[in-house]
Amino acid sequence: MNPNNWFTNLFVCALITIISVSYGWLVKQQKLPFRSVMDFSNAQQQFIKVWASFAALVGIIIPAVMLIILWDNPLLRIFSSCYLVAVFIQLVSEIILSRTLCKSVVVIIGTLYTGFRIWQLWLGLHLTTYSQPGLSLLWLVFLFWVANMIMLTSMAIPSILPKPHSVEP
Repeated sequence: MNPNNWFTNLFVCALITIISVSYGWLVKQQKLPFRSVMDFSNAQQQFIKVWASFAALVGIIIPAVMLIILWDNPLLRIFSSCYLVAVFIQLVSEIILSRTLCKSVVVIIGTLYTGFRIWQLWLGLHLTTYSQPGLSLLWLVFLFWVANMIMLTSMAIPSILPKPHSVEP
């Protein structure tokens, strides 16, 4: 299965949307013990704002520029197009579902799409030759999303987990 073709790309986006809607609805109905909002400290909130800006630059602008520059290469054009469509669907899903269901759904959406994006980029890196212009930028994007997954698992996911019940002595 190749994440850099239209069928797989749209299938995975649909699957992530179904999982995200299910999560958001179940949290909103209080059927899942997750928090409906992220519980970030002020420092974490400031970090997230900076991180989101960096994500826009590295995760959207650089790949969009690469699409334009590498337009003549059909494999890289399909890869870049699939990547950017998935990013667009992710952003639309985060906006709509966080407003209609619960805010914490963005953590689930972000985690699932980041995993998918790492898979896309890893295989995308193998579409190119090492002499291909822009390969170092593709590595930068890949490493950013790996760092994003680390941030999600170490900071964002814990922020939506239920608080442990305090046991009285």
